[in-house]
Amino acid sequence: MNKGLKIFITYAHKNSEAKDDLIISLAVLKQNGLIDVWHDNEILPGDKWRDEIFNNLADSDILLYLTCRYSLASENCNKELTAALNPNIRVIPIILEHCDWQNHQLSNFQALPDKGKPINEWQPESKGWQNVIEGIRKVVTKIQVQAKPSPHITPEEMETLSNVKLQRGNFLMMLKQMDQAIAAYSRAIELNPELADAYNGRGAAYGSKREHDRAIEDYTKAIELDPEDAIAYYNRGISYDEKGDVDRTIANYTKAIKLDPELADAYSNRGNAYREKGELESAIKDFNKAIDLDSKHASAYNNRGIAYYEKGEHDLAIKDYTTAIKYQPHHVDAYNNRGIAYYKKGEHDLAIKDYTTAIEHQPNHADAYSNRGNAYAQKGEHDLAIKDYTTAIKYQPNHASAYNNRGAAYVSKGEFNAAIVNFTKAIKLDPDYTEACINCGMTWLYLRRWENFRSDLSAARDVGIDIAIGFRNVYGSVANFERRTGIQLPEDIAAMLTPRQK
Repeated sequence: MNKGLKIFITYAHKNSEAKDDLIISLAVLKQNGLIDVWHDNEILPGDKWRDEIFNNLADSDILLYLTCRYSLASENCNKELTAALNPNIRVIPIILEHCDWQNHQLSNFQALPDKGKPINEWQPESKGWQNVIEGIRKVVTKIQVQAKPSPHITPEEMETLSNVKLQRGNFLMMLKQMDQAIAAYSRAIELNPELADAYNGRGAAYGSKREHDRAIEDYTKAIELDPEDAIAYYNRGISYDEKGDVDRTIANYTKAIKLDPELADAYSNRGNAYREKGELESAIKDFNKAIDLDSKHASAYNNRGIAYYEKGEHDLAIKDYTTAIKYQPHHVDAYNNRGIAYYKKGEHDLAIKDYTTAIEHQPNHADAYSNRGNAYAQKGEHDLAIKDYTTAIKYQPNHASAYNNRGAAYVSKGEFNAAIVNFTKAIKLDPDYTEACINCGMTWLYLRRWENFRSDLSAARDVGIDIAIGFRNVYGSVANFERRTGIQLPEDIAAMLTPRQK
């Protein structure tokens, strides 16, 4: 007598009643020794439930997935499905109600009842369950009578196996399990080295891990196998952009656009690359095209806003940021960028409001804290500014400008020693930070630490920074400095800060 096949039932707990109906309907198959059924109610007190579930799933022959909107949304149900995506487990979706299963991974499998008619549309529902049982019986019989498989895999079987691994990789990507996805794609490639989609998928997984050279290598192979694959060019453009190779970025997006002129994201991303090169008109043209193709493309509006800002057209920038927020109300960068534009226009309260909203949506947004600190500083609220700079540094310890600006806020409060600590840290993080060098030098003057000033002046000149120019931009002359601060400069330092007569 053949050993009964093990059936594993995946279901959302809101469908416990349907699970019980299925188990009752399977009773005759079980009594005949054809099947053994397992579900999570079999877990005993004290068992490690996750281990029990996946150990039993690994031993199963058939997975019955009770399909409804709840199970499709369930992380646990989808993890169980992912674990079942291997040639040793037959997956059978059982459709309980109308839901979006045909756009889910389950669409790759033949569903029950016949033609995917949901159980809740059968009158009475017992007819639907009987249709399910008849379908399961056919599957069980086929597996039980199937001859022992040949040790040699046919080309058709190899193609099927590779596609199973490909789909498993795609689903693992959806679950953001990148290492497992890479393993699945790699197995698909081993089984079928000509499977371009597997290279493309693995490239995307490597890109998510910031392994951009590996990603580019895979995208390149995908393109060799399918030169008309616009998405492979698009993805390779993203990887080159992450590497800072602007020209190759543009070339890849351009090829993607040639193959698929409706690819709005490619226009928007190419626009960003043109903007990085300083070619603002070309950038705006691309953003316009992206918006023509997708009038609600929030990123394209945000990106065009940045280009307008860089052209000095702050009102147009604000208009675009506002539209981006309209179509994507949680667009953190659009709030932060609009805050920057308001700040540039001197509208500090509006800037603070936008930075605050950005922080509410992303509480660890270091730049938004730093920018809000700048706005508070402009309003003379130096304690609030210092608090925000401190939070920015907490979330981004290498934030040189936050250190510099916190130093400036301490200067405004007359806390010069604290200011020096911050300017020194900013310079350590960025030795070419002109403003921090100048600020540090000015603070040594306030403290009357002449030797420190002389040392910093010399060190700054060694890296091409002239503190004297910064001094003159702020005070105009030594006389003005002495009058405003009440500090008498030593003659040699006064001479260093005085332009030579021609």
